[in-house]
Amino acid sequence: MKKQWLKTVFICLGIIVFSVGAAQGEVKQLSMGTATVGGIFYNLGAPITQCVNKALPEVNITAEFTQGSTENLRLIQQKKMEMAIITPMIGTFSAKGIKMFKKSGKVDFRVVVRLLPNANVWGVLKKSKVNSISELRGKKVGVGPASGGLGVVARSQLKANGLNFKKDLKPYFLGAGSMAEALKDGTIEGCILTMELAKQVAMTHPLKVLPWDEATVKKFTTENPYFGRYEYPPNTFKGVDYRVLTVDNGIQLICQTDMDDELVYKLAKAIIENLGCMRKIYEPAKALTPEWAASQLANTFHPGAVKYFKEKGLQ
Repeated sequence: MKKQWLKTVFICLGIIVFSVGAAQGEVKQLSMGTATVGGIFYNLGAPITQCVNKALPEVNITAEFTQGSTENLRLIQQKKMEMAIITPMIGTFSAKGIKMFKKSGKVDFRVVVRLLPNANVWGVLKKSKVNSISELRGKKVGVGPASGGLGVVARSQLKANGLNFKKDLKPYFLGAGSMAEALKDGTIEGCILTMELAKQVAMTHPLKVLPWDEATVKKFTTENPYFGRYEYPPNTFKGVDYRVLTVDNGIQLICQTDMDDELVYKLAKAIIENLGCMRKIYEPAKALTPEWAASQLANTFHPGAVKYFKEKGLQ
């Protein structure tokens, strides 16, 4: 009798364990590369994972710390990661197998959604006589770090405005936060700033933001389709009562090309239909709209995402 009772218990436990394992097996585990702590990619990781995981119980996305776009794309290439956040420019380089991907070769990926506008601005203190980017000639200017995405973006934008950072400026190779501090204390006379840092500088030091002109933006984005046009409305930055035309560097959420169409459809749907959830976690997500998320910037959308966009009339 005792042996029969024990046998029954073990059978029941086996059924429970099998059931739990089966249930866990139904949850699709996805690894998503972001960047280092404190950056915009890292800050976007939390709302994406929390909101999508809540909306799709059958999916569990884990945000991973990385060194950013280049490493994310290499991890996608090596099949060590299913999803990642990248800048379209670096994505385009990887898809063509050029620049930093010349040795490692082309990376095959597809876009799920376009994420937040990532539009840097060029700023000087309000007392400066400089009124345009081209007038930075001969000045001490923060041009981003010697290596890394921000530096590449800064130097390409200067070139578009007729400036060679080596010949025409006194360049300071600094990280984003260091440039903001150097501008405030007068170490440099101008620099490229993220939207958030520009707001911070303007709160304590009267700031003048230098707009692009329409012709230069059009030429630049035509020649470099991984950048887009972006305009900040008046009073986005304290004391800056005029519109600021600039360039959007872009941010995209990408995935493996062979990811199941239906899964990508659900991911795109979960993100776009839960923007309210994302905004509660990360205030800058207020700038993200369904139309923006479905807008293309150089790199190719996944068929699953396109299916959802077309159903909703977003493309």
